Amino acid sequence: MKCICTQENLSRTISYLERIAGRQTTLPILSNFLLETEMGRLKISATNLEIGVIVYIGAKVEKEGKIAVPGKVLSNFIYNLPSGDVLQLESDKEGLKIESAGTQVKIKGVDGKDFPIIPQYKEKYPYFFPAQELKSALSRLLFCVSLNNARLELTGVHIFLYKDQIHLAATDSFRLAEEIIPLAGAGSNQSDFLTKNQSLIIPGSTLQEIIRVITPESQEVKIALEENQIFFEIDGVQIISRIINGKYPDYKQIIPKEFSLSVVLEKETFQRAVKIASGFSSYSSGEIVLTFQPGEKQCVVSSESQETGENKTLLPIETLKGSAPLTIVFNPRYVLEGMSALPGEKILFLANNSSSPAALRAYDPETAAFRENYLYIMMPIRK
Repeated sequence: MKCICTQENLSRTISYLERIAGRQTTLPILSNFLLETEMGRLKISATNLEIGVIVYIGAKVEKEGKIAVPGKVLSNFIYNLPSGDVLQLESDKEGLKIESAGTQVKIKGVDGKDFPIIPQYKEKYPYFFPAQELKSALSRLLFCVSLNNARLELTGVHIFLYKDQIHLAATDSFRLAEEIIPLAGAGSNQSDFLTKNQSLIIPGSTLQEIIRVITPESQEVKIALEENQIFFEIDGVQIISRIINGKYPDYKQIIPKEFSLSVVLEKETFQRAVKIASGFSSYSSGEIVLTFQPGEKQCVVSSESQETGENKTLLPIETLKGSAPLTIVFNPRYVLEGMSALPGEKILFLANNSSSPAALRAYDPETAAFRENYLYIMMPIRK
């Protein structure tokens, strides 16, 4: 293989690949990037056998070929070159030689034939996600994905596809986030695709890579499905992953249809009060107490422990519904992470009683309404 490309293009490409290579330590070949020429371009790939990433960059190809080289070594060298450098890459049986304006290296490699085959989708993509909306939604969902492989389906995000919108949900069984986003467009085979693949569970680790690849200029995320594998393409970057087989919980059944208490709080002051309370919560149980007093138009955030002491913060509230006092106990981390996902300066807190799920929504004071596209549900601690 012999070709010429720029440091800038190669550096950007490597940034999409380096998190994938090296995750799988039982097979040393997986710590490598595969570089090969294809149709007048340089193609670079990485895989950990769960996720594969393929990126094409423009190059002047003088000789066809392929080689696998250690991803960490290549990344370190390319990142430390000036962005304007033009690079000449040439491979032989022993490795890859790279020459820039003032630097020359030889990276030992292995035959590209030994690198695992990464499947590629080469047909017309049947379904599109709007890129910016998807990235924003995933940032508000992925913290709810379970890290426990005992229930594999909960380690992914459930996606339900419709012709005009997408429903995404993530839960670890202690809290739940759901977002609804509209579709930017659809491929010609959308109806057939929906008939076969309306419900999918995609690994959270795969969607983390999707977030990394989407840039502010990205317009759409193309998707296709073949034999238990899902294919994404974003601005020429292809990401291939397995989907999770299993039945996702019917989470809509746990979302209360109505709430007896509905109050509005200032987001910043509520966050501050919960952070203070979390510092005084018991090391063993880690809980805070929220006491809503609609008659006094206040919420009391408190906690205490034998190890650290006790605290109490009074917050003003605007009551939209409900008059009966309510005391409810939560894990402070679940409250804080839910609030952090909500845009705006005010939030809507909804609850029924001390043992049923409570909800947080973004609240728009100008329209006196909550934003319907995002819902965060958290389970209280029963005392």
